[in-house]
Amino acid sequence: MKKNYLLLLLLPFLGCKPEQQLDNWFATLPDHGTNSSPQLADLTGDGILDVVIGAGKNEWQRSDTAVVALDGTNGKLLWAVAAPNQVTGTATFLDVTKDGVSDVFIGGRSAFMVGINGKTGELLWQYQLPKDTSGAIRFATHNFFNAQPVPDQSGDGIQDLLVANGGNPLSYPNTADGREPGVLMVLESTTGKVLAVAAVPDGRETYLSPLFFDFGKNGSPEVIFGTGGETIGGGLYRAAFADLMKNDLSKAVALTQVMGHGFIAPPVLADVTQDGVADIVANNQGGILMAFDGKTDKLLWQLKVDSTESSSSLAVGYFNDDGVPDFFGQYAVGVWPDNSGSHQLAVDGRTGQIIKEYRLGCTGFFSPVAFDMDGNGTDEVLMSVNNYNCKGIHVVGCQHYLALFDFKKGVRQFSEQKKVKNLSTTPWVGDMDGDGLYDVVYSVQANTSIIIEFYGMAVVRQESRQKLKKRPNWGAYMGTAGDGVFRN
Repeated sequence: MKKNYLLLLLLPFLGCKPEQQLDNWFATLPDHGTNSSPQLADLTGDGILDVVIGAGKNEWQRSDTAVVALDGTNGKLLWAVAAPNQVTGTATFLDVTKDGVSDVFIGGRSAFMVGINGKTGELLWQYQLPKDTSGAIRFATHNFFNAQPVPDQSGDGIQDLLVANGGNPLSYPNTADGREPGVLMVLESTTGKVLAVAAVPDGRETYLSPLFFDFGKNGSPEVIFGTGGETIGGGLYRAAFADLMKNDLSKAVALTQVMGHGFIAPPVLADVTQDGVADIVANNQGGILMAFDGKTDKLLWQLKVDSTESSSSLAVGYFNDDGVPDFFGQYAVGVWPDNSGSHQLAVDGRTGQIIKEYRLGCTGFFSPVAFDMDGNGTDEVLMSVNNYNCKGIHVVGCQHYLALFDFKKGVRQFSEQKKVKNLSTTPWVGDMDGDGLYDVVYSVQANTSIIIEFYGMAVVRQESRQKLKKRPNWGAYMGTAGDGVFRN
């Protein structure tokens, strides 16, 4: 029944173009939902990108299909991997088996982190807490977030993985009890072995996926990371990667520290000062958007979005005509779980001033993507919208659609509005099969009476009639390359 329910709801999404059939499909997972976002790689060798997404049942429930790979041609299941809890991370790809096919690295709740053979779906390794829990490693007991490839640290000639671990969902709001310090870790990509680990310097929890970047382009890369949570203050930091490899983050520089709210969503790196060095732009969970000079650490500007919270990352693109990257963010009105609406802003990257503002839908933790769909030199933004009663997490009559924000022509629906929801998954935009048309891959969940509960999910491939003019500037969660860096 659940599969048929989703199927009937989604059939109207999939239309035909008069002169040719669109390459559309959807795949359903009964009893499941997702807090992950789709990432794509060719796992079958047919030249068409395939889809990998994390999934799960309701929190603390085991699932046999918690990491899922779907054939990009038709949506059929290629393989699935089990997990003890929800897989909330988004996939990172590296070919560590050297077979010409990207392997998959992904994590989530209950300290779950795995390496998966991309071709076969077999486990390469699964992170396990060590028997010796002395030292900083004892803190790594909760959630893994998105991993970033880093240069080879183990001497095997293959890139390794930077990842954060932290957060305790069993802790009560507004208290530090049970909130152990988050840690940054470097794992050997071929084995999952811990190569380095260090606790964050302020002793706070962490939920933020770290960034890895060489700001000076001089072979001295840095790590950008954040601390704090929804009700616990924290900071945004930068540290030398070399110090992390020495198991020490005590020399990390605090760009800012905020009381009452931490940094949850991954920051983005984009050169808004136009000095050739990427700058650091981040949402504080308390609804403050901040930009820091990547060369000097100076606060360039900040924008306070009153009476809002934000656990969503930003989209980066060109939303006006000054040639400086701009930002698009989503902000939930009120305090979780009693959010009462949603506020969207396009913000000038040069000044921090609002370009456009909107008030569409209700809460959600998904992020927007940006791409120049019509080829006019100004990027459009694509983002989920949940329409329901906007009274906390209790849902009455939720309907969902993808909205396209065109800063010259207004907002229009990209997909039909249907009786489904999206809690926290960001779409992917690009050309899956090289036919010159935009493809959008996204996920929706079946409705329940509570927005955070899962009852069934679908992954949808929707091909657009629009010709692909250029590679999307920001075509997926954490950017087109998945590393938080804006590249024009």
